[in-house]
Amino acid sequence: MANKLAVIADDFTGANDTGVQFSKAGLKTLVTSQLETIDQLDYKADVVVIDTNSRADQPATAYKKVAQATQQLQELGIDYIYKKLDSTLRGNIGAEIEGALVAGGYELAIVAPALPATDRTTIGGNQLVQGVPLEETEIAHDPVTPVNRSYIPDIIGEQTTKEVVAINLKDLLKGADYLVQLIEEKAESGAEIIVVDATTSKDLEIITATLNLLEADCLLVGSAGFAESLPVGLNLVTSEKEEVTKSKGSILGIAGSVSDITRGQVNYAQQELDNLSVIDIQLADVLQNNYQVELDRVISAVDKLITADQDIIIRSAKDNDLVAKAKQLGKKNGLTGIEVSNRIARFLGEVAKYFYVANKIEGIFLTGGDIAVKSAALIGAEATVIKDEILPGIPRGRFLGTDLPQIPVVTKAGAFGNEEALVEIIAELKRRN
Repeated sequence: MANKLAVIADDFTGANDTGVQFSKAGLKTLVTSQLETIDQLDYKADVVVIDTNSRADQPATAYKKVAQATQQLQELGIDYIYKKLDSTLRGNIGAEIEGALVAGGYELAIVAPALPATDRTTIGGNQLVQGVPLEETEIAHDPVTPVNRSYIPDIIGEQTTKEVVAINLKDLLKGADYLVQLIEEKAESGAEIIVVDATTSKDLEIITATLNLLEADCLLVGSAGFAESLPVGLNLVTSEKEEVTKSKGSILGIAGSVSDITRGQVNYAQQELDNLSVIDIQLADVLQNNYQVELDRVISAVDKLITADQDIIIRSAKDNDLVAKAKQLGKKNGLTGIEVSNRIARFLGEVAKYFYVANKIEGIFLTGGDIAVKSAALIGAEATVIKDEILPGIPRGRFLGTDLPQIPVVTKAGAFGNEEALVEIIAELKRRN
């Protein structure tokens, strides 16, 4: 290929939803959290996506992980590094941008976090979700990484001493040549991190066009939206797409996200699909002394449903009251909010591992970043090969690992997709591998 590109993401679903932007352009794309063994993986990739699993880390830890990843990727001869951001700006945004900027020796970071396909836009330097400022959405109440601001330079500035400035939509729409001039002026005035407005994919293409005109060595920063414009914009050579085959049998879904969007998607699927059963885990047992008893119960119930040719979704909490009760119960038992989330993620991951490794299902989908990464780790996945994109930002792939079955895997960030998303995912997993 003409140029080599690597992505550094802070969580598993984010790594996948960005990786698929390259795979759907025909680029062989590999997602892994094992940076040190990339050369040992038996898969030749055009694009490598690294999951540092650093979204919930302390800023200093996140900085160190991203800096190390940047250095190692440059040693592998990577031409472009794309620092992937969550489109709702959760995590250690400032620390990770600075970590990549400094370790990579970049002069500038060009930041474009808009994701128009899911109506996440940047206007006046502010991040909006369906036209609502970020601080007024459910993201402000995220149990692990809440975001209580909307102005992106302020969010980034909380974790870096680098100067952060914004370029508005009016200036962007004057075209790539004008945008290059404006970026260079801001850089000469001391800016090192430049946030650019965007509301459409065309806006993001304009930003990409400037990359070939700028003399400065730039770190690319954004969500899956900006990434989608890079294969053409950076002249990456495509590979032939692999054929898919029809699938039969049971589909297993693990719904561990506490997002209202995922909850609505599960409820809709339950209403629309006669062949779907939803199993709610007993959080009190998971968080106290009956963990194994509850695990055995859920596995037994799923086994019976598979025998009856049913599709299954395992849900962590069907309403917000159960989420609140889980937090209270965890606190009563000396667990922090993160420890509660980790225990639930491990429980769901163990269920996923049992059915995946035993090759008892024809497809699996994992919704919620913590759930997806825990499931992949327990299954023994060394990496994920991204195949295609079922819905915007919702990729399908396969886990790579010793003796793992070739079962299709779909990962979905909790807040992604419309009401029909899970219905469409199940249908697509049944239609094609």
